[in-house]
Amino acid sequence: MPIARYAITALLAVVAITGVLLLVRPFIFSWSAARDDANYPVVSVSVADGGPRLVELVLNDQHGLPGEVPEGEHARMMVVVAPDPRGGYTAVAAWSSTHDCPVTLADDRLADCAGDTWIYAGIPISAAEPLVAFPITERNGAVIADFTRPMDPGT
Repeated sequence: MPIARYAITALLAVVAITGVLLLVRPFIFSWSAARDDANYPVVSVSVADGGPRLVELVLNDQHGLPGEVPEGEHARMMVVVAPDPRGGYTAVAAWSSTHDCPVTLADDRLADCAGDTWIYAGIPISAAEPLVAFPITERNGAVIADFTRPMDPGT
């Protein structure tokens, strides 16, 4: 008889815990920030502090950005994330729209296939056009970019 009582009590506890989880789970997701291309965690702050780096991303939607490669409803693209000497971080598309080719990391600058160069923030050194930059925020130890609002670097 006591074994049946324990079994029924354990079953009721499992049902109660499952019910609480089913009620609480939607609230957890409603409190968290949206995970879309306007709120995209690119790298951790500790990685970004290590210096400029190329980061490959898969965006949720296609935005027609330079260097964007459509993959179904998503898009793959490369960005350069670097510490900003004025504080914070920068993120720019790793694509030269002047020569329609990828941008790579050189010793102290970005360079494209034709030798045009930019500082890490996307401002031209010896290029005709700036690179496309993205608004950046820092939150919870991550560098967050907004890929829905491209901008000119330095703004």
